[in-house]
Amino acid sequence: MRWFRGWRVGVKLILGFLAVAAIAALIGALGLQATSQVNQMARLMYSQEVAGIRHASQTQLRLVAAGSAARAALLASDKGASIGQVYAMRDHLQGASAEIEKLAALSQTPDEQATVADAAKAVMGYAEALEAFASQLEAAEMDVSSVAAYEAALANAVMQGEMAEMMVNMVVMNKQNTSAALADQTTAVYDDAVIRLGALTAFGALLAIVLGTFLTRGLVRQLGGEPADVVRVVNAVAHGDLATEVDVRRARSGSVMLAMERMRLALSAAVGQVHASSNSIAEGAHQIAGGNTDLARRTDEQVASLTQAAAAMEQLAGTVSSNAGVAQQAANMALTARHSAQHGGEVVNAVVQTMSDISQASRRVVDIIGVIDTIAFQTNILALNAAVEAARAGEQGRGFAVVASEVRGLAQKSAAAARDIKQLILNSTQKVDEGSHMVEQAGRAMSDIVHEVSQVADLIQEISRATQEQTDGIAQVNVAVAGLTQLTQQNATLVEASAAAAGGLSHQAGHLLDVMGVFNLGGCQGPAMVTYQPV
Repeated sequence: MRWFRGWRVGVKLILGFLAVAAIAALIGALGLQATSQVNQMARLMYSQEVAGIRHASQTQLRLVAAGSAARAALLASDKGASIGQVYAMRDHLQGASAEIEKLAALSQTPDEQATVADAAKAVMGYAEALEAFASQLEAAEMDVSSVAAYEAALANAVMQGEMAEMMVNMVVMNKQNTSAALADQTTAVYDDAVIRLGALTAFGALLAIVLGTFLTRGLVRQLGGEPADVVRVVNAVAHGDLATEVDVRRARSGSVMLAMERMRLALSAAVGQVHASSNSIAEGAHQIAGGNTDLARRTDEQVASLTQAAAAMEQLAGTVSSNAGVAQQAANMALTARHSAQHGGEVVNAVVQTMSDISQASRRVVDIIGVIDTIAFQTNILALNAAVEAARAGEQGRGFAVVASEVRGLAQKSAAAARDIKQLILNSTQKVDEGSHMVEQAGRAMSDIVHEVSQVADLIQEISRATQEQTDGIAQVNVAVAGLTQLTQQNATLVEASAAAAGGLSHQAGHLLDVMGVFNLGGCQGPAMVTYQPV
């Protein structure tokens, strides 16, 4: 039985219940089998035998009724009444034939089928005899001379009816015998089922008693005592009484009582350690809560300082942004001035070039006038020579002398005009040279202005770029300050949450000390509890 003792309690209980359930299932199966057999026999008895007896009885009743109708037809006072009884007789004969056909359909064994076939032949003979009697009644008038023939036909029909009734009675007797046999079989099945079910029930009860005894003894051994003792110890531990002694003198190794005693001792030691740890946790939580409170206050101050710094940076960013806008406008104006100065320089250069062209043209005009003056001088010489020659010619050259004199005058006037024009052109050329010189000076000054304006525009562009870089840098500083402010606020929130958690931890530590106070450790009490107020 050691192999059985080594099993778990659950396995033992399951096997015990399975064994009892198997026996109960076997008893139920046998009962169902016996009930099914009895039900099958009863259905067979009703559907075959009882129904056959009913059809046979109906056949007998129909035959008797047909015979009675035939006698009534013979004894009728008039022809119409006799014919009515004949019709009734035929109806009864048809009913008897239908009943005998139903009886034949219920026959199962060859003997039953042969007996029913004989009965059907007898019924058919009886029907034919009555039909012959009825034919005589319908064919002739009722008188004294035909009474003997009617009585003879009726006597034959009566004989055939007795034969048919005898054969039907044989069918009924066969059905009754078969029913009795089925009843005996049913009784035998019932008796056999009672014996088997009784034996199985007794065996199941004995097995349940044996299994219950073994399981109870094994359970008590594994518990190490009575279940009431186990309940008492468990209730004591549940109420925090760890000083209750457990009687383990009769408990064997591996029993529940011995394990509960070990559990009680381990719980006593653990609860004592928890007492000490709870005091340490409460003190540490109190210190953490105080430190978190100071840290939260300093964090709030940092948040306020960062908020002020962020506001100042916002103002500085606005100022620098405004300066950047002004610098950009100045750069745009300088660029416009640069373009205007460059255009002015180009115009001055064009004027210088124009003045140079005018000066060159004036010199060319002076040269041309010099040529004209030379031509006028030569013309004057030629006119003078012509006048001298005309004077020599005398009277004939007088007209030519007049012409020469006019030509000389014109040459002199041309020379004087050329000298005047030359003088004017020389004066104009001198003025043009002076203007060209001044325009050249203005061009050089304009070039200097363009150069200076370009340098100023470049400087303003550098100032604008530097201002934009300052704006971008201040924006980045603003973002960094905002992020630092947000992080500091988050730190403040975390510090507040940590302070709240530390306060909650302190409260929970106090609550844990209160809970630990429920346990009664007897002489194994831990250090004294220290109570802290939550911060």
